[in-house]
Amino acid sequence: MEMDRRAFLLLAASPLYAGPLVLLSAGEAKLVDALTNQIIPADDAPGASEAGVVFYIDKQLAGPLKRFRPTYARCIPLLQAACRNTSGREFQNLSFDEQADFLRQIEHGPDRELSSFFSLVIEHTMQGFYGSPEHGGNRDEASWKMLDIVDVMGGHQH
Repeated sequence: MEMDRRAFLLLAASPLYAGPLVLLSAGEAKLVDALTNQIIPADDAPGASEAGVVFYIDKQLAGPLKRFRPTYARCIPLLQAACRNTSGREFQNLSFDEQADFLRQIEHGPDRELSSFFSLVIEHTMQGFYGSPEHGGNRDEASWKMLDIVDVMGGHQH
């Protein structure tokens, strides 16, 4: 995947940057990041964005989770189209509360494909947030620190 220099610099300067994107375009990554931020928002602890979950999803779609590539490729544009039809704007350009309202409509709406896609993103977000950083997410062991997962030697349990 080719990323233009401007998109790369924008992502590299963002707090969520955890490495180059492998599969997702910069626009797709922004949408997926906004979705993951709805699933695990930051509060007094880092959320999905800060933990780089979008990079976990991207990396895994290029590897072990490649069977889900067609679903992401098909559903990201469908989600954007549904959002534009509902609000006149792209999902990542909605406020946090507007995104949450839209996702509630998707979850309980008639479009089974989009509700299934959102369920899949929830699953992948949990994996990326709570899994080992070596798989591309949980940057700086954000969730492990939040959960205080350390052993008696002061190292992290894996």
